[in-house]
Amino acid sequence: MVQLLDILFVCTGNICRSPMAEALFQSRLIKDYPEIAADALVHSAGISAIEGNPSTSSAVQAMDLWGIDLEPHRASELTPGILLEADVILAMAREHLLSIERMEPRALERSTTFKHLAAMSSLITGRLGLTTVRSEKAARARIAGLFELLRESAKADGFMADIQSRGSDIIDPIGSSLRVYLGVAEDIESSLDDILLALFGCPEAVSEG
Repeated sequence: MVQLLDILFVCTGNICRSPMAEALFQSRLIKDYPEIAADALVHSAGISAIEGNPSTSSAVQAMDLWGIDLEPHRASELTPGILLEADVILAMAREHLLSIERMEPRALERSTTFKHLAAMSSLITGRLGLTTVRSEKAARARIAGLFELLRESAKADGFMADIQSRGSDIIDPIGSSLRVYLGVAEDIESSLDDILLALFGCPEAVSEG
């Protein structure tokens, strides 16, 4: 039995940023890396989430424009167990890395921010190449190499992200207008190409073309 590749998105309440990132990532994974999508668990949780809370109405409306139904989403509270099971942990902001460190320090070796991974994509693909990953086993090997590269470039604070820079953050849209939510969704989507290249190489259609 294949063990699913566990990809976790983390934010605060798990009702806007991380559900949108999860949904957009899952959509692209199914489209561009179907073999990996079949062996992957993509999910999200919040450090202060209230179990069962629905996504905000603005998050649902924003995802509607991408053809994604976020209505069924319900919030999950982040726990040490969830962190320990994850193979890749993508935090929406630096504060979430700090919370991960307090909750389960061992999980930091598999954690970075969403934006930092996108920023490091060129370095990662330059070292690991762009060959399409097509299996769970190959994905785990590439991800191990990816985090090794992130550790090599990490600062002395031990975080595999620029903990001093707002550029590592996806802003929190809670309580803001739909326009702000759309901006957050676009910010997430604009990073996805680089993140997916870093994690899995070229999309299957590109590698075959």
